[in-house]
Amino acid sequence: SSVRELIATSGMKIDASHDSVSPHLDASLAQAAPTVTIQRARLVTVIDGKKRSRVLTAAQTPQDIAKAAGMALYREDTTTFQTPGNIALDGPSEMMTIHRAPTHTVTAEEPIAFATETIKDKQQFIGSKTIKRAGQPGIRRLTYTVEVKDGAEVQRRLTAQTVVKQPTAQIEVVGTKPKNPLTKSKGAHHFTDSKGVSHRETYYDLPMNVAMHNCGGGTYTIRDDGAKVDKDGYILVAANYSNHPRCSVVETSMGPGKVYDTGSFATKHPHGFDLATDWTKADGK
Repeated sequence: SSVRELIATSGMKIDASHDSVSPHLDASLAQAAPTVTIQRARLVTVIDGKKRSRVLTAAQTPQDIAKAAGMALYREDTTTFQTPGNIALDGPSEMMTIHRAPTHTVTAEEPIAFATETIKDKQQFIGSKTIKRAGQPGIRRLTYTVEVKDGAEVQRRLTAQTVVKQPTAQIEVVGTKPKNPLTKSKGAHHFTDSKGVSHRETYYDLPMNVAMHNCGGGTYTIRDDGAKVDKDGYILVAANYSNHPRCSVVETSMGPGKVYDTGSFATKHPHGFDLATDWTKADGK
């Protein structure tokens, strides 16, 4: 049998919505403690400055009573209990008055965004992306000292912050294998990017040391397919600066590129790309 059945057998009546029963009503008597405790709900008038709230509750602690009344009670606050001085106003209820401290401490939690790490896979085509590990946001706990006047918050000051949970970076695998790339034999090629914009692609073979300074300097290398790429793996691209600003990242048929240069072609072909390669001289420069 259960605690509920025991109470019914004893002839006692309870208000399951407001009274508190321990162990809970559906607990088995075989597993219950030897004593069943019933806390009867009673009317409590909670006074918080100019606010009054009357609640029927079995709560015993000031914190739980305030919570039942929909009010927050902070650790710096104090409370007093008394019988009502005006029965007509408060009825036959217990009265709890909240005395607000001029300052109190509150905590809040906020998410920490996770970073995304990219693994480039030469075996997968450009445009493919798989998530190797899903990212998980972290949690940061913030502690504030809040100044209160006449029951209203007037100032909040951050006093501490603690990382409760570190974020987990998301790992994405993206393909870098071109589906229909520009080649030396094609000479000119039309490539449509993911936004539907068509680009006329050509290639050129010149030393790029000076152009590298346009985006902070650094060196470049020759990729296996002959494309000249920077330290981050972006193909060195010449483009129309009005449509593709210097150092912007662009899509090309040979993979992601970065705009380092421009040329006379950009006037006739404002969306065209000239890709830096080692195809003409094949001298590794």
